[in-house]
Amino acid sequence: MTIPQQTSASPVDVLAQTESFRTLDRPTLEFLVDAADIDQVASGHTLFQIGEPFGQIVYILYAGRMRKRRRSGEEEEAYLGEWLGITNYVDRTPFGFTAEAVTDCTVLGLDVDTLEQLERDHPSLFNCLNHIIVHKLRVRSPVHVIDRGALAQPVRGVMTTPVASCAPDMPLREALALMQQRNIGSLVVTGADHKLVGMLTRSDLAEAVLLREAQPDDPIQPTACRPPHTIMPETPLWKAQDIQQQQGAKYVVVVDDDRPVGVVSQTDILHALISQPGLLGPHIEQSETLHELAALKARLVEEAVHIREANRLAHTSVRCLSETHLALQRRVVDLTLREMPGKPPISFAILIMGSGGRKEMLLDPDQDNGLITAESPQAHDPEVQGWFEDFSNRLNENLHQVGYRLCPGDIMARNPMYRRSFSDWQDWIRCIVDRPTEQAARWSNILFDFDTLYGDDRLTVALRQYVLETIRAHPRLLTKMAADDARGRPALGFFHQLVVTSRDATGAYIDLKRNGLRLIADATRILAVQAGISAQNTMDRLGALVRTGTLAESLSTSAGDAHEVLLELLLAHQIEQAREEKPIDTQVDSKRLTEQNRMRLRLAMRIVKRLQDRLQGLFGVNYLN
Repeated sequence: MTIPQQTSASPVDVLAQTESFRTLDRPTLEFLVDAADIDQVASGHTLFQIGEPFGQIVYILYAGRMRKRRRSGEEEEAYLGEWLGITNYVDRTPFGFTAEAVTDCTVLGLDVDTLEQLERDHPSLFNCLNHIIVHKLRVRSPVHVIDRGALAQPVRGVMTTPVASCAPDMPLREALALMQQRNIGSLVVTGADHKLVGMLTRSDLAEAVLLREAQPDDPIQPTACRPPHTIMPETPLWKAQDIQQQQGAKYVVVVDDDRPVGVVSQTDILHALISQPGLLGPHIEQSETLHELAALKARLVEEAVHIREANRLAHTSVRCLSETHLALQRRVVDLTLREMPGKPPISFAILIMGSGGRKEMLLDPDQDNGLITAESPQAHDPEVQGWFEDFSNRLNENLHQVGYRLCPGDIMARNPMYRRSFSDWQDWIRCIVDRPTEQAARWSNILFDFDTLYGDDRLTVALRQYVLETIRAHPRLLTKMAADDARGRPALGFFHQLVVTSRDATGAYIDLKRNGLRLIADATRILAVQAGISAQNTMDRLGALVRTGTLAESLSTSAGDAHEVLLELLLAHQIEQAREEKPIDTQVDSKRLTEQNRMRLRLAMRIVKRLQDRLQGLFGVNYLN
């Protein structure tokens, strides 16, 4: 096709430099451009208007300036490469804004059938579009202003200062040497007046040399310097986190009168969050009875609200809430040990499994735990085994008294199957890996998310390493685990519409855990174990899967977006249930969701399906009827 050119660059080159397409691989972008039609929109004319039915065409702004006007009267300018009508493509609803040309504009148009085929043929486009749509929905959501906690403080309190800076004409080799000398990952580039010019990271250096054939003696600017994201010293930390999350920026530069005074990294924000105390933490440590701990467990909704108000990301909130659960359960272990006659005869570790092992516990998790005893001549002594049997029975009962439900499948330390010496655990794992069954696969999809709740962490680390090495040598169990995952389906029907998973007289429900979160956890677990990754948390696994080359960054990012949406909706749902003193569950009434949240959920389920398709394609299994 031919597009009027204002520069000598090709359409693909122009779009590849835009925010929408910079992560899309070039062959896919070429297919996209070739499949598009060209439309000209004269200055003062509209591409579409508020309330107008979706015309089965999605547009990309290629040239010119276009203004978006919403029902509220709010206006914003569309950016080059922006998809216009992309959210309508997902749910086929009428347009929610008017797109008016400020100057003569050129747009690329793709009909929905063509775009759907391109998505099927090019997974990177599917992931790219999902990330864009999630971002648009997040921007349109009411701003969650954080006015307390670690993220409410101004960035000047956590930023790294003074900044490590360099001049724009510094050669690339000297910039790298300076980073190595100071053991830092970035440099702020400043001019003669000390004002901000740009930023240089190690990845910018690598990209300039390897992809753009820059020479070691070339200057930083314009070879590798890029405009950074900037904020003011009094900007609250949550806004810096928002920029990092939405723009994929590892660093944000703090400026005062256009002069850089500090840098805020993702690590800085993580440290600020870790140092934030919870409401219940000090009380848990001081509790001396199970009754006191049960009273604190009953206040978890208060803790959840506090954590949620102090965090913008649901997965961070859930991780903080999980730490409170773990603190409660560790204190139960302490009190249980006090009840026992004498000290533990040998070293041991209590395992926490499932959502606890992943640090993804919400308001009402049940018990999933086990116990490892160290390998020693005493390990199989009847008296030693009797001591740990008594301890395990008491522990599970005490946890139950505090408010942690007994596991319906009896995956608990009181069950001899989950209370073994280290060598017995090894023998059992080797047995199920060598002769995998459906039951073993179902068990593995819970147990393989295990971590130390209490005791000798070396036992846990060694057992995890044994699991990873054994399965990588005999991977048939992973196929069984993928088949077990295939028993569940995302709550999505034809034309990307949500489908309910259960009904009663009061509503039509979607199980966010069974038909969403569990499927993401299953896929990331199986892929992580296959790749030898020891991380347990789902978001940590997604990042590790990109670093090992197991997942494309685009799929990992979109899966992370879906996980965030599902966690956010489920946490809000459970907090509402707790406040209304209703039984806690994982099923939301689809009719009570706002239009925007229904669309976010629909999009999340769409991503879950693609991730599950990817998993089942790798292992050669299909959906079960």
